[in-house]
Amino acid sequence: MRFVAPSHDPYFLLGIGLIGYVAWLHGMLAGLATAVVLAPLTIYIYSQFNIAISYTSFASSPAYIGMEALAAVALGNLRKKTRLLEQRDNALAQANASLQAVLGKVKELGGVHSICTSCKMIQDDDGAWMRIDDYLLKKTKMEFSHALCPDCAPKYSGTPEKTAS
Repeated sequence: MRFVAPSHDPYFLLGIGLIGYVAWLHGMLAGLATAVVLAPLTIYIYSQFNIAISYTSFASSPAYIGMEALAAVALGNLRKKTRLLEQRDNALAQANASLQAVLGKVKELGGVHSICTSCKMIQDDDGAWMRIDDYLLKKTKMEFSHALCPDCAPKYSGTPEKTAS
């Protein structure tokens, strides 16, 4: 590249920069389309203003066109991957925020609580006594459905208890 490009006025970098900028903003295909349009346009502009004959030959050289294509492909792909990473980061941030919100709603019971040995009522933080199922419903999202266990069922059903023989 050093032997082909004019070294005293590196105007050729403007075209590559423009293509890279378009590829970064709008993607690889837009960058390649800009390179296709910019190559003949550059030759036309250089021939109109007589900047240098070497620029005209350089603008149509495979090295310059290859650099334009490389800039479009590289920056277009880089931007695509950057956008995908941004979307993934946003999705992870939203998931983290929702998990933090759910975690904030979780209530953990701990410490020593006074419970009546006979009726199983529990004393809350304010000193009031309440049924244990009401206390757990208030402190957690636990709900109860009342039933009789197999050991207590004979006491309340009115049928005599079977004894083991």
